[in-house]
Parts: sequence; structure tokens; C-alpha cells
Amino acid sequence: MLITRTLAVASLFVAVACSRRPTSDTESTAVAANSAQLRSTYWKLTALGDKPVIVAESQREPHIILNADSKQVNGSGGCNRMFGSYELNGDALTFSGIGSTKMACTDGMDIEGSFLPALSRVAKWQITGSQLELRDATGAVIARFDAKAK
Repeated sequence: MLITRTLAVASLFVAVACSRRPTSDTESTAVAANSAQLRSTYWKLTALGDKPVIVAESQREPHIILNADSKQVNGSGGCNRMFGSYELNGDALTFSGIGSTKMACTDGMDIEGSFLPALSRVAKWQITGSQLELRDATGAVIARFDAKAK
């Protein structure tokens, strides 16, 4: 009887230990794996804040690509090509020196006018499945993207 109780208690301890939240090492590994996915992926803009991004047929697709080697970001705001730099440290992400070409387009200028300045407010990032969310320092979603196959 004593052996049975001892085994039951030991089993309970094992079950509780196995159900505990992942350690920071496990979380760090997940962030590192997602960091590799974050860089060198074509991220198509799908929403700015809580507003969906609708791309007109004559408009370029707003997107970003973070170059892993040069720490440069490139893409399109919807009309113009965009470029700049980024810094990545765990789940912290900042953009700087964001610029673009200066063409005028009949479609996409409203999206571009909101999208490019929003990048300067990015503080954090999170990938869930094939979706990227960029957030500000308060945790509010600035932009959402879908990974697009090249």
C-alpha cells in the first residue's frame, strides 16, 4: 500500500512538472526560430491597425522584406519602392531611415501614406503561423502581414 501511494504521489509530481509553462530557454528558442522566419520572407501587408488593406488592381502590393545579412528592409508602400534599416533583438524590432522613391500613383497613395510612417512606431513583433504582427510599445497592433511564397 505504501509503495502504491508513493508511486501515485511521484506520478502526480511528474504530471505537474510536465504541464508547467515553458522555460525562458524554450521561449528564447522559439523567438530565435521565428527570427529566422521573420528575415528574408516576403511579408504582404494585410492590415494597418484594425483596417484591412485592399489593394487595387493597378496598385503594387504593399510589402516588406527584412534582409538577414545587411539588416536592411526593402519593399513597397503600395506605389513607391521603400527602403531603410532595422534592428532586431529577441522580440524587439525597430526600423530607422525609412525612405521611398517619389512617384505619384493613382492608387495606393493613401495606404503608403499611413504604412511607411507607421514603421517608425514599431517596437515588437510576433509571428503566429504565417502571419506577422508589428506592435508599438503599448502592444497595440500597428500592422499585420501574411507570408507570401516567393
